[in-house]
Amino acid sequence: MERTRRNLWIAFLGEAKANRMYMAYALKAMEEGHPEVAQVFMEAAGAETVHALSHLKALGEVRSTLENLVAVTEGEAYEFETMYPRFIREAEDEGHHQAAESFRLALAGEKEHLRRFLDALHHLERKTGQKARSAPAPGRAVAPPEPLPEEAVAVPDAAREIVTEKQRIARLARIREVIFGMQDGLVTAATVGPAVAGATATGSTVLVAGLAAILGGTLSMSAGSFLGSRAERQVQEAELARERWEIEQRPEEELAELIEMYRLEGFTYEQARQMAERVAADKELWLKTMAEKELGLSPEVLPEPSKDALAMGVSYLGAGILPLIPYFFAAGPAAVAASIAIAVVALFAIGAIKGWLVRRNPLLSGAEVTAIGGMVAVAAYFLGRVAPV
Repeated sequence: MERTRRNLWIAFLGEAKANRMYMAYALKAMEEGHPEVAQVFMEAAGAETVHALSHLKALGEVRSTLENLVAVTEGEAYEFETMYPRFIREAEDEGHHQAAESFRLALAGEKEHLRRFLDALHHLERKTGQKARSAPAPGRAVAPPEPLPEEAVAVPDAAREIVTEKQRIARLARIREVIFGMQDGLVTAATVGPAVAGATATGSTVLVAGLAAILGGTLSMSAGSFLGSRAERQVQEAELARERWEIEQRPEEELAELIEMYRLEGFTYEQARQMAERVAADKELWLKTMAEKELGLSPEVLPEPSKDALAMGVSYLGAGILPLIPYFFAAGPAAVAASIAIAVVALFAIGAIKGWLVRRNPLLSGAEVTAIGGMVAVAAYFLGRVAPV
């Protein structure tokens, strides 16, 4: 399932749950004689309904009336024949008699809902002349899903391969810092050199200005990368800590969310429940699964500020020195031309390498990076020409 569709389902479930909770809170506030608080809850519940409907429409789940009736009859049949009877048995086994009574009340309602939905479906078929695909009938036995195997097959090599792949992706993501640092260092040096050369003919001045810009930029970019990466890590750690707290404090709610996530991936309710309960038996695995499915995070691969800063600083400094080399030996237009030529070749090489790494055409990627860097350098040169000395 693509991430956007998964996120829409998660958002829909959250909004729908919030609507029911706010309604319950509003009723409680009325019981306690706080109508002004109840009104706030009711208004919020209405807003959550609007949001949930918007998400559902974006998912394309609001289809024709005929299709909608078929979908709800299937859902009601499952709840009436399979889900609630099992819930009642489990509640009685665990001594939760109030919960069992609540389930029985819901079961009676689901039976009536199924009957009315089926009547509406048959009436609509006669009215429109359209025949719906097979719909369940009251009392029809729902075929049980195939159970999952009791024991998972241990494949340590495969597990190690998964971890290795995640680490490889993390290293590949660090190429962003390297490419960014090298490109920025080249453009900065190729910009400062021509700009200063356009304003003064002294080669030593150009060299000093260029080196100062590169050294200052190295420190600045490294610090910026470190702080940005550290902030990103802290945000992710905070999200993981919040998810851990929810698992510890609200395990039933988190388990229900995990079941819904598996159902959205195409599993039946029973299969999703079995998988979720097995995952929930291991708290660390539960946290890891919820983090990946709900938050899109991997606890095993978090940002590393020090490595990101080092990659940024070294790449910026190394690339930034290249366009300044001609100014060690010459000055004037010749040095400027040589500096720009070095920068152009280096920019193209960086772009080509980036294209190769991300499976794009290296020539097009190299041309793209070169064009952007070249335009910036040319603009800076002419800025230096018109700036007062």
